[in-house]
Amino acid sequence: MDTRRLVDERGFAILDGFLHREHLAALAEAFLQHERAAIPMSGEILYTHTTPPVAAPGMRRLMHQWFNPHRRSPPLTTRAVASALRPAVEAWLGEPAVLFQDVLMDKDASQQPFPWHQDFPFWPVDVPAGLVIWASLDPVDEAAGGLALAAGSHRGGIGPAVDLHTGAAQAGSEGVGVDVTQYEVARPNLAPGDAIVFHPLTWHASPPNRSGRRRRVWASTWLGASARWLHARAPRHPLCKIVADGAPVGSSEGETP
Repeated sequence: MDTRRLVDERGFAILDGFLHREHLAALAEAFLQHERAAIPMSGEILYTHTTPPVAAPGMRRLMHQWFNPHRRSPPLTTRAVASALRPAVEAWLGEPAVLFQDVLMDKDASQQPFPWHQDFPFWPVDVPAGLVIWASLDPVDEAAGGLALAAGSHRGGIGPAVDLHTGAAQAGSEGVGVDVTQYEVARPNLAPGDAIVFHPLTWHASPPNRSGRRRRVWASTWLGASARWLHARAPRHPLCKIVADGAPVGSSEGETP
């Protein structure tokens, strides 16, 4: 069964050996260069409609995260790896693809579980016409904080943007949460270079990393170019300041690698 059909039917697909050796080396180098250069990590999670609660803990409570490294210059950038993946993504989407965002992520034993959530409610986009690629640089299993996915949950519609510290719906965000006990939960084990491709409405989570190993991941988020910016869906997203409400995402400059 092909990747697109698996994503449509189950909400995700697991791709063994998706990243080539040179891709893994480039991403490992990007991690190393971010650390050496002391590039600031993401400080807060996104509250889509309201300002963060007073004294809300930062993103580092959940993971170490560098946001949008594809926009940085060599040797920090992930742009070449993203460009190499573009043909596959466009084949899955059936149209030109826009790299909406990408993230370098690491997770250690001091950090908390990542609660069940969908990615789409955090995006200022009109339709969930896209894909997320979650690719491992290290061996990943449940003990290392691997991804858990609720198979078929993408068919349940758009839920709320979740407060990633509490797991509760954010104030001002519409939609109904998920009862994951109603779904088969997959917890795939990944080798370096393996990837999970999942639908923007697939509910997913991750436990703490108790393995004593690193859990480096590069996640890239792609949109079909015909999707349109819709600021009302996530009005506090930083892109709302620079993209035209209602414009096709493919018409925005600077969003492709």
